Amino acid sequence: MSNPKFRNANDSNVRKNLGTTRWVGVICFSVVCGCLVLAGFAQDSNKGKPTPTTTEGWSQRVEQALKDGKSDQALKELDIAMASMPGNARLYIIRGSLKFRSGRIVESISDFDKCIELDPQVKPYLWQRGISLYYADKFKEGLDQFAVHREVNPNDVENAFWHFLCNVKLNGLESAQKDVLLAGFDQRVPLMQVQQLIQGKLAVEDVIAAAEKGGAGTQGQKLSRFYGYLYIGLYYDALGDVEKAKKYIQLCVDQGDSSYMGDVGKIHLDILKKRTAAK
Repeated sequence: MSNPKFRNANDSNVRKNLGTTRWVGVICFSVVCGCLVLAGFAQDSNKGKPTPTTTEGWSQRVEQALKDGKSDQALKELDIAMASMPGNARLYIIRGSLKFRSGRIVESISDFDKCIELDPQVKPYLWQRGISLYYADKFKEGLDQFAVHREVNPNDVENAFWHFLCNVKLNGLESAQKDVLLAGFDQRVPLMQVQQLIQGKLAVEDVIAAAEKGGAGTQGQKLSRFYGYLYIGLYYDALGDVEKAKKYIQLCVDQGDSSYMGDVGKIHLDILKKRTAAK
């Protein structure tokens, strides 16, 4: 949840006009780690081309693998590369993100933790770790991760929302509403309305109205609806209304967003479907 220009540490989709978003960590982490180059090559069995030799190249390879449904192959290639570069902290973020986005949630935490072990300065930027912790039911640790992320990214409502979700699990809705980790101005529609929602100052209908209205152009409207539906769905789940949660998360997924948070929506929808099927 960090950089005003990039969706996440693994996402090659540039969001140049979203203002204060969550992806500052990409740039800052690059400063911390520098340009890390892998030694040697591994062959891509499908294309016959060498695998990436830089961390940015690996980020792009992972994104493409996720789009192509080849996450298992990308993970195997990463494992081979990382065996020869065990001290490359940046690659642990890339692999941890790949693991989470392909459903290996608990495994992803181990990679994020290893990254912090290698370079403790990175911890405030690892919003990805916070989301993994939430889905692994490690709410106290998640609360801490989102709190520390606010120090480097104070204008991110998404960070405030995930902190709220952890707080609801730990202390209940009423307490969490009083203890929202308020963000500054987040220009992505309808995230300011989402922040007021979790404070109990706006209704779901207000967020929906803003999401349907907001965003310039077709892509802007899709993003507004994506954010609106995602966080309305997560909010309803926090309230214990699984059917409404499922309805809005499905609408979120229907927007076709291929980013990290798009995959969060897919993962959450799968969890909701399994939960209702088990009843």
